[in-house]
This record gives sequence, C-alpha cells and structure tokens, in this order.
Amino acid sequence: MSTLGRVKCAVLGARGLVAQRLLQRLVDHHWFAPVCVIGSSESNGMKISELPWSFPEPRPHYPELYVTGVGQEGDLAKRLISEGVSIVFSALPDSPASQIEEDLARSGLVVISHSTIHRHSEKVPLIVPEVNNGHLKLTDSQTEYEGGMLVSCSNCMVVPLAISLAPLIRSLPVDSVIITTEQSLSGGGRKTLENSRKGNFPNPSIPGESISVESELKRILGEFNGNIVEPLTLPIEVECKRVRREFGHSASVTLSFSRDVSAHEVTTTWSEFQNSVEKIDLPSGMKSPIFFVSDVFNALDQSIESENNFLLDSMEVYIGNIRVSGNVASFDVISDNTVRGAAGNSVLLAEMMLAQGIIHDSPSAHYIRQDVR
Repeated sequence: MSTLGRVKCAVLGARGLVAQRLLQRLVDHHWFAPVCVIGSSESNGMKISELPWSFPEPRPHYPELYVTGVGQEGDLAKRLISEGVSIVFSALPDSPASQIEEDLARSGLVVISHSTIHRHSEKVPLIVPEVNNGHLKLTDSQTEYEGGMLVSCSNCMVVPLAISLAPLIRSLPVDSVIITTEQSLSGGGRKTLENSRKGNFPNPSIPGESISVESELKRILGEFNGNIVEPLTLPIEVECKRVRREFGHSASVTLSFSRDVSAHEVTTTWSEFQNSVEKIDLPSGMKSPIFFVSDVFNALDQSIESENNFLLDSMEVYIGNIRVSGNVASFDVISDNTVRGAAGNSVLLAEMMLAQGIIHDSPSAHYIRQDVR
C-alpha cells in the first residue's frame, strides 16, 4: 500500500510478540505507514516477512521491508527523521529502551513505549485511551524533548482492569478492590511461549507483577492536577500468577462498596460509561470496548478466530460471571494481552493523539485529521 497521506512510523523491535502485533496492525492501516523496523543483530538484514510468526492466525502480507540495526549513538534518530518518520512504536526491552527512547524523543520524535522503564516517571503519561486521555497533558511539560514526546503504555493485564474498573470507581462508592489474575504464557514473551510449546512451562509466580499491576492501576485511575498525576488512594490488593494458556489475560475482581448496590446499578454503570474514544471516529476504536458474556474464555477464543475489521479484532474487553450481594460485587474480565493489552492499545493511542492534534508536526497528520469526525 502507498504511504501517500499516511503518517510514517517506525517499529523498534522485530521478533518479539508485541513488535509482531504492531507490524500486523500497521501494515494495512489507513493512517499509518511503517517504513522502518529496527531489530537486534539476530534479525538485522532479514525481511519482515521472514521473521518468526508466533500467532494462530496467518501472517499478514508484508511489504518489502528489511530489519536494520540501531547503529551508533545518534544514528538512529537521524535515519528515522531522514525517512520522514513522525511516530515511533517501541517494543524494546527495558535496558536499551531507557536510553534509545529518550534520545529519539529529544530528537523531536513521538515515542510510544511498551517498556516498563517509563511507566512510573512523573513526566511520562501512562495511558489507556478510553480511561485517562487527559493525562496526555503531561506532555506539555516535556520541554527537554524539544518538540518530541514520550508516552508510555501500561502492563498488558492493567488495560482490561482499568477499562472495567474506571466506570465503577468513578461513579459508585467503592471502598476497596481485590484482584486475582491468571496471565497467559505469551505475557512472558516470545521465548516463554516457544518453550511452553516444547513442554517447558514457567513457574506460576510472576515476581514483581502484583506490585506493578497495583501501582499502574492507581496511576491510570488517578487525577491530573495540572502538573502531575495524583495516584488513586483506594486500597487495591493484587495477586498474579502465570497459567498454561497461550493468549488472554484474565482476572477475578471483587469490589466492596460503602453501601449496598444492585446488579442493575453495576451493569448500568458500565453501559453508560462515557469514554474518550467513543467521541472520535478512530480506526481501532469501539463505541464501547466492554462486552457482557456468560463465558469470558469462550468469548475470547471466538474473538481470536474472527475475521472482521482487522483493527477491531481482539480489541474487546469481556466481562462475565457478574455477582452482586449487598455491598459486594464481583466479576471476571479477560482480553487479548498481545492486542488489547499491548499493540492494539498503542495504535489506538496514536490514532487518538493524531485526531486530537497532539501529534501535529507532520503534513500527513494534518491531512488525516481533517477526515476525523
């Protein structure tokens, strides 16, 4: 597909699951055109069509793009800018990401990061588009980036939790939240998934994950006060474990309220929640990402196998097994961790930033924004 009228972007990462999902969702995107793929020495020189493919659906038809390396310090930014790149989707591991992403942002590029390294920086917004779009105002204070910006995507388990909890916490008198997660093998990365397919399963414990999910949730559900984000002070208790499921992160959630609530009140709160995405016509955006189902796991399996609009595929957050008694409510929630929790979330975020004029330094971006209704 021609890049005419599309904002040029780069993907940092090549073999990883998030990088592969990013490429899958960008190659035929009408707003974005991936023109650079940056990988390790292991992938350097390979066509992107030759990279390992780890997902159950067929690999998309890729253009003739070759993976290139990072190069010497400062070379990458110059190369991307010379290619006309405006947006960088980074799926780098923490160690290289901490330096490379900062350097690219300082060079005037918009960097959307999947690294954990920036998620708790006061100057970097941590965004789930439907939930806390207002936190993007933090980019106004990123003066050290000289026109560029750095935005962070959350832990892939946090996305469905934030989407399902935000309506209840903001509308009902919630006193506390208890969360128990069951996170799939793909959440551990490509090597964990490959090893499990050989019968080598990881330990169910995920060191540091419970603290990470709790702190990210509190930041995303917190309030922007004009200068910083004040994290949510509500007590949230989280217990996380890895399970022998290839894709899909699920959680069982229990909320205690300061008064009795009804099942109708809870479900109506979800149904009537006004999120930032539904107000804009975005390619990856749903009017409401929440779907009520009787069996969350069956619903996710059907979503993975669907052949609908490729940018909407697997962007649903499924809620089921809703139980309400007195001042306690509980439910199960699940979503595709590689799409809704990762690559799809960041592509949706980039669409929102483009549509709202937060990304505004590209002639192509200006062209696209005129079509947004």
